[in-house]
Amino acid sequence: MKERYLEVTQNISLWLIVFACFSVNLPTFFVSVSTISLAVFWLLSRDFKIKFSRIKTNPVAIMAILLFVLYVIGVLYSSAMLSDRIKYLLKYEKLMLIPLIISLMSVSKMRVYALNAFLMSSIIVVFISYLKWLGWISHFDPTGEGFFVFNSRITHGVLIAFAVYMMLNRALQSKGLIRLTWVFLLVLAAIDITFLVNGRTGQIILMALIPWFTFEVWGLKSVKYWIGLVFMAVVLHQAMSINIDSRLLNIQQELNSHQQVKGKHTSAGQRMEMYQTTLALIKKHPFFGGGTGSLSNEYEIEAKQNNFFLDRVANPHNQFLLTSQELGLVGFLVLSFMWLSAWKLSSDIVVTQDGILLRGLILTMVIGCVFNSLLMDAGEGNFFCLLAGVLASSNRKSRL
Repeated sequence: MKERYLEVTQNISLWLIVFACFSVNLPTFFVSVSTISLAVFWLLSRDFKIKFSRIKTNPVAIMAILLFVLYVIGVLYSSAMLSDRIKYLLKYEKLMLIPLIISLMSVSKMRVYALNAFLMSSIIVVFISYLKWLGWISHFDPTGEGFFVFNSRITHGVLIAFAVYMMLNRALQSKGLIRLTWVFLLVLAAIDITFLVNGRTGQIILMALIPWFTFEVWGLKSVKYWIGLVFMAVVLHQAMSINIDSRLLNIQQELNSHQQVKGKHTSAGQRMEMYQTTLALIKKHPFFGGGTGSLSNEYEIEAKQNNFFLDRVANPHNQFLLTSQELGLVGFLVLSFMWLSAWKLSSDIVVTQDGILLRGLILTMVIGCVFNSLLMDAGEGNFFCLLAGVLASSNRKSRL
């Protein structure tokens, strides 16, 4: 009876991981329900000795736990109100999904199901985006953010950019009609985040992931081809006087036209203002930071002293700056080592494709975290923690 109980609860836990990976592209409610249920069944399925042994031997799980512990400690000395400290601490509890999944995901078949689930929901989102563009599904977009689906344009772009990377990998591993199908889908997805959804972060990530994938496959030989392609693109652009209207190309113009005090504000200019102010706050407590959730009130004091347009900011749109402000140099190093430990582990994974995907996932997050606080954000944070847990749980090469 006991064995049957453990088998059922463990199977339910694994299927909840699959559903959670699928629900990342859906409204936040679904991923919240699936991850909370997963935590409950993690407790119900017991076998804690085996679970903890898997966590102890996995560096990614250890670093994720350590980073969350720092946020817990940061609550104790934060200058924010207690309610704000708890609020922002809960934004990072998703980090515990990484060790939780690593302790559970021992069946390679379920790992494949989880990755397929994310890819399937990404394809569905792309098709819905096109249906909105065609006018077959109603879409309300007063601010011109594009035909994003369920989540914000930033979340849409980041997740679909990584889905394109996965599709490239699937296309390379396939043949014939199946390969053509993957190529067709990845082109649709790439066009979607480049032209249909007005989010710069996803576009930048896509521009990095595609060359990186060719480097993964063909090594240094791919570099000369990319140099040639870039040269041809520049020549064609100049010769044909192509005018491309893109937010990605308007960043410099926005920075030049942004005026902090005189009242002319642009998106890129506001971000630069947030970066500079957050750096000033980091200098005030460089080693351990101002504590969990402390950015908002500390930023308000700094902004009022300098008469900035943005007088209260809880998210500087840069995860490295946010973590450094809250947890100081210690937090920055732990965050960085979490990425590095995952990158190092990717080379030890038995299934080569899982290692390639894990490196692509890290690249996606590191680039995205330069422009947004992706780990704090619900959609992108859950996306990373779920897929990192799934991929980092892959079997590693034995060391003799």
